[in-house]
Amino acid sequence: MISFIKGEVIKKGLDYLVIENNNIGYFISTSLSTLKMLNEGDNVCIYTYLHIREDILALYGFLKSEELEMFKKLILVNGIGPKAGLSVLSTYNINTIKEIILKDDTVKMSKVPGIGKKTASKIILELKDKVGTLEGITSDDKIDEISIQSNSETSDVLNALISLGFNQFEAKKTLDNMDLTGKSENDIIKEALKNINR
Repeated sequence: MISFIKGEVIKKGLDYLVIENNNIGYFISTSLSTLKMLNEGDNVCIYTYLHIREDILALYGFLKSEELEMFKKLILVNGIGPKAGLSVLSTYNINTIKEIILKDDTVKMSKVPGIGKKTASKIILELKDKVGTLEGITSDDKIDEISIQSNSETSDVLNALISLGFNQFEAKKTLDNMDLTGKSENDIIKEALKNINR
C-alpha cells in the first residue's frame, strides 16, 4: 500500500493530479477540494489510497489526511465506489459531510451528482456511527463549501458545452475566466458560447 507521495504537481486536470517523484509521474484521482488548494509547480505531500480490482489499478489521493479517511469510509458503503466517493468530497467539505450524516439529511446528500435518495439514505445509515462528532464549522469552511458547490454546479454546464462539440480544456478554461455569481445555467452557457475561443 502506498500511504503518501511527496513531489511536484506537474499537471492539474478536472479531477486528477500528476505528481512527479524520483522521475516517475503518478496519476492521482482527487477531489475538487484538493484541486482548488493546489497549483502546478507546488511541492506537496498527497495522502493516497490504492484501489485494486481485477481490471483496475488506480491511485486516489488528497491533500488532507482527514479527507482520505472520509473517502475510505464512503467507499466501504455497499454500492459506493471511488468515483461516487470523490463526488461527495467534491461537493461538500468534511464537516458538512459529517453534519449531513449526523442530522440524517438525505435531501442534501442526494444533491451530490450521481447519488440518489436511496444511496444517500444508505450512506447516512451505514456511516452515522463511524464519522465521529461534528467539529465547529468555521466561516472559512462555509466559504469553501460555497466554492466547491459552485464548481459542482458548473460541471453540468461543462458537460453541456462538451456535448455541443467544444474541447473539454477550452470549455473549462472559459468557465474559469467567467464570473458565474447569480447566473442561471442557461445564462452561463450563453455567455460561454460568446467567450469561447476568443
